[in-house]
Amino acid sequence: MHYSLTKRKILSVCIAASLLSHVISLIFLQNRSFWTASLRPLPVASLDKTEPNQILRESFQERTEEAGSESVEAQPSREAVRFMPLPCKIEPVAPPSFPMPSMTLASDVKQELAVVPIRPPIALPPVEPLNLFDHLPKDLIALEPLFPAPAQNLPARIASRQRPLTRPLPIERASPPLISFPHSLLNCPLPDPPGSAQDIRIPELLHLPEFPSLSDLGTSSYSESFDTEIVFAPLENEEGYVFALTLIPHPDLQLPKIRQNYTFLIDRSNSIQKERLIAVKGAIAKALEDLGVDDNFNILAFDSKIDKLSPAPIPATSCAKQAARRFLDEIHLGSFFSTSNLTKPLVMAVPSGSQEDAVHTAILFTDGEPLGKKTAQRELALDWTAYNCGRLALYTIGLGGDPHLATLDAISGFNRGKLLYPPTKRGIKRKLLKLMKGIHFPVAVNMSVTAIPRSPQTKIALYPKPEQMPALYLNEPYVILGTTTRLDNFILFVQGKFQDRWLNIRKTVSFVNAKKGENSLKAEFAVQRAYALYEKYLRDLDPSHLAEARALLDPHDLQAAFQ
Repeated sequence: MHYSLTKRKILSVCIAASLLSHVISLIFLQNRSFWTASLRPLPVASLDKTEPNQILRESFQERTEEAGSESVEAQPSREAVRFMPLPCKIEPVAPPSFPMPSMTLASDVKQELAVVPIRPPIALPPVEPLNLFDHLPKDLIALEPLFPAPAQNLPARIASRQRPLTRPLPIERASPPLISFPHSLLNCPLPDPPGSAQDIRIPELLHLPEFPSLSDLGTSSYSESFDTEIVFAPLENEEGYVFALTLIPHPDLQLPKIRQNYTFLIDRSNSIQKERLIAVKGAIAKALEDLGVDDNFNILAFDSKIDKLSPAPIPATSCAKQAARRFLDEIHLGSFFSTSNLTKPLVMAVPSGSQEDAVHTAILFTDGEPLGKKTAQRELALDWTAYNCGRLALYTIGLGGDPHLATLDAISGFNRGKLLYPPTKRGIKRKLLKLMKGIHFPVAVNMSVTAIPRSPQTKIALYPKPEQMPALYLNEPYVILGTTTRLDNFILFVQGKFQDRWLNIRKTVSFVNAKKGENSLKAEFAVQRAYALYEKYLRDLDPSHLAEARALLDPHDLQAAFQ
């Protein structure tokens, strides 16, 4: 009980002390606080309704001690603020000063103001002029004057835009200049630099390289318009493989047709039998019916002399076809002692100059009898081929059993063509019509083929040579022969000229789904290798080249040329 009573007494004393301290604090705050002070007594009830601004206004009201003194109220200076676009020079603005007139305050006000701290006026820091040129990449931004100088005052290399990349050119200007940035982002006069006026050096634009598009290069890509088929077989007696890659155009492929000029060369010497000559004339008359009006043609019949339908190829109109039939009817077999020279009519068939706007094709009907002499073989295969220089594609149609078929095949292969030899005379028309159907729609000439292997260890060679590659026809598969040391993937580029543009075909070739080739593939490869040996023989007349060619062709039962 005694302990509990003691605690109650201590608690009462603490509460009383707390109340007393609160009362003293309130009295002190009421007398000393700035917000609760007043120059004249106000009712307690009206203090709550008086706004603080009103109290401050009354507290700072000026009171004069001397009679006749007038109160002066300080008015802050008002200055309109104007925003100027960068990079104009910004002049530092001095802080506004408020004049403090002499005044006499009451003693109680002085005592209250003595405890109020007076802060110094706020002044803006001095601002340096902003020069935007210091913050822009000078190697990529070029300035253009608002009022450019006349063209005659500019240097010649500026007017022609043939300026070096690394040497900025000085341009004289009037003072002060007006500069505008690209797209007119900023437009204000700049202050003159300190000191003497100097020429402004305008930085050059960085000329970055631009890759031209296919249309700019006059090139069109048709990689997706052709399918590829590949067959391969291992090489005999050596490492590596031989393959045949065939480009097959899509049936819906549409390309402009190149104009075709046909020249039909008819051998009418006595070695040609009468029935064979009649079959040849009938095949040509039938082939003329399929020529279009945009095609040109001519007919030459020769033995010891040459007869021509026209001095130059003529359009395949109905009147021209009718005249051609009359000319064919007048062609007869030569006399018993008549001989023929194949070089002269072929020289007349070669077009003059380089004509890339048309494909020139000669179709020769002969038995190859004039090639029995070595001089005639060399004259036709070497001299005429060099004279032709790929301008005329030569196709030869003979008969099975004719002598020198291998020589005719080699000469045709040297000149972008091939040899056709049906077994009977009746097959001449069939072979000719099939040939005309395949080559009647040429789309590209001057073909070139390049293979790039994916692996550096792989070596690829392609056949035939570029100067012997035939034209690209819309209705004829394009066959490319080649050898490779390994069955690795490679990229094939095929390019040709059609009209005034270049045709590009890019294909990625894989042997994963390739078919295994038969003996015909190896035989064709042996023929291509024999062509290279024939060219060596025609130049140096070394018979060892022919012996090597026979060794390549004998396993395939093929006859060697130039025997």
